[in-house]
Amino acid sequence: MGAPRRPDPGMSLAWGPDMYRSILLGLVTACAAPIANEKPGPRGLHADQHLSIASREAGRAEELTSWPDTRPGPDGTNMNQQRAAGTWFGTWDTATEHRRLAQVHRSAAAQLEAEYEQACGELTGDVISVSPLQRYAVGGSPTADGTLVLLSAEAGPPDRLLAAMRCHRAWMMLGRTDMDDCPLDLPGLHVSARGDANGIEFTMTVSDPSLVPELRRRAAHELEAAQRQRISSP
Repeated sequence: MGAPRRPDPGMSLAWGPDMYRSILLGLVTACAAPIANEKPGPRGLHADQHLSIASREAGRAEELTSWPDTRPGPDGTNMNQQRAAGTWFGTWDTATEHRRLAQVHRSAAAQLEAEYEQACGELTGDVISVSPLQRYAVGGSPTADGTLVLLSAEAGPPDRLLAAMRCHRAWMMLGRTDMDDCPLDLPGLHVSARGDANGIEFTMTVSDPSLVPELRRRAAHELEAAQRQRISSP
């Protein structure tokens, strides 16, 4: 077999569709990689994710402010123009947009933190980080549009219970937790509680009918966790 033929001088090299497709996929993958680690939860991005994105956007804005190099060269002309002699180029300054996005995400994180402070007040971390469902659930059953969880009387009175639920729900929006199966983290959640000296009936429904099976699954998971906790308690 002879040596591979070299292209003649001046011959144009044609790029096939597959080559264009490969390059495009590489660019898309490179652009999407930082976002893959910031997948939102059921109710959207958490506060720490907002801050991470804000930091990235601010860093990108800083990079854009230092490129292209606008310093004059030895002869007084722009250095980038010297490097690109015989060609023309243009720029599109998106630094302002990156700064705006950074501020949007900082504001969103601050809002979530404020909601947490308002909901949790002086409650201690060991109370905040454990769902009242896991602490007090003793039984439950599905309803037509949601689920009913029976809680021990220790969870009440209902006002205190609902306050603890709101706090735990706000806490989950601060950052990644191990509460991926908590029904209190679903969007469009509606709850009600009523009880007496014998116990509390806690009802949960969701605005989106398609989420009802997921609500029931998560509620069942909490019941199982509560049962394991009772068994392991001395």
